Amino acid sequence: MVSAPTLHVVTTELAVGSFAMAGIGFLLAGLGSHGWLGMKRHLQLADHVAHFALAFGLLALPFAIMTGIQSSPGEGLDHPLLINKMLLGSSAFGLAFGVLLARRSHGADVWASPNGRRWQALGGMGAVGMVLLTASLGGTFARGESLLSWLPFSFDSVPLMPLWLSAGLVVLALVNMGLMRKQQSA
Repeated sequence: MVSAPTLHVVTTELAVGSFAMAGIGFLLAGLGSHGWLGMKRHLQLADHVAHFALAFGLLALPFAIMTGIQSSPGEGLDHPLLINKMLLGSSAFGLAFGVLLARRSHGADVWASPNGRRWQALGGMGAVGMVLLTASLGGTFARGESLLSWLPFSFDSVPLMPLWLSAGLVVLALVNMGLMRKQQSA
């Protein structure tokens, strides 16, 4: 039988590798949609690679989270780094899911409008950045080293959101959903 830490390494590599490939795809698609570096002719290929890799990463991410919780010492989420990993991973999942939903509802035309291409590329690369930050926090937790140790902030405390900020985010999400519904019906 395979141990939880070994399985966590495999699922993490699948998720992080898929998200890294999606990040490169979103970068190239963003450049191609603006016609930079002669990438316009490769926009469709970069679009397909970015969204397929993002979808595969989304499928692998819950397995990485579950095996990570199983392989952590102690009673699961009893360390601030693990809670930060859970918050960042959940945020990345939500952002990536939103990017895929926008692509599904607008198709390849999402790259045609200036706002669409800007938010699609930034949303995809933002989700990738959060997953890579989550993976780096795992290195800090497991080995005490990270690619981000040069940054001037620490993840040793859990950033809890105040109630007013949570309520504001819910209102913002509802307004965005209403605008999206209004745009689809028009």
